[in-house]
Amino acid sequence: MKKEERLTLLWKYILLAVGSILILIPLLATIFSSFKTTQDIMKHFFAFPNPATLANYTRLLADGIEDYFLNSALITVLSVLLVMLFIPAAAYSIARHMSRQKAYAIMYSLLILGIFVPFQVIMIPITVMMSRLGLANMWGLIILYLTYAVPQTLFLYVGYIKLSIPDSLDEAAMIDGADRFVTYRKVIFPMLKPMHATTLIINALWFWNDFMLPLLILNKDSKMWTLPLFQYNYTGQYFNDYGPSFASYVVGIITITIVYLIFQKNIIAGMSNGAVK
Repeated sequence: MKKEERLTLLWKYILLAVGSILILIPLLATIFSSFKTTQDIMKHFFAFPNPATLANYTRLLADGIEDYFLNSALITVLSVLLVMLFIPAAAYSIARHMSRQKAYAIMYSLLILGIFVPFQVIMIPITVMMSRLGLANMWGLIILYLTYAVPQTLFLYVGYIKLSIPDSLDEAAMIDGADRFVTYRKVIFPMLKPMHATTLIINALWFWNDFMLPLLILNKDSKMWTLPLFQYNYTGQYFNDYGPSFASYVVGIITITIVYLIFQKNIIAGMSNGAVK
């Protein structure tokens, strides 16, 4: 191995080590703190819990965290299902027609323009509109998540279909007697598995961890709070009691981490192929 290659490899390992340390230290500190009393956290923040206690998690259960966990889970699952149901179908239609029909190209351009619109510009009009429509609830939030997922998710799906799934598959399926819907359902949709995994993780991470939209739409009724809203109000209520707060963070982290680990092997392929176009 040449000297330049060895130096490049060394720098890669150094950056990897530094990045891992920057991520792992706060994560481990959060996990350790969830098993400590508030007094131990204040005295020895980065130390191992000694002795470890489950009192913080017992406190969370007593304060009803399971209700807010279920709210977040319901909103996340339904939002992801709607995204996976509608956006791939729209992307397939656009990808197959945009090169031949200008209307599809214009529609695609208008839809992905949403990527460039800052949320801060539209958050007040959105809040007012949802309130007047009577949709300041979980169902309204799910509709908003589907809407805001369209630009980025559509962009990735269209790029992936154009790059990885040739038109000849459609023609072969139609020769065998399949109509457009059957072709999409039995041929195209299963071939989008890497992109399904990618968009599922991207959107599930966003829906699960999002704070701003639930704050604007759901904060009027504590029964509809999601887990991030509960954590926000919980921390404010018990700002001197850090143990239960750190335990609530761990509950949120573990759930979405499990989902990520299940689908992670398909993410890189989906992202790289979908972004090329």
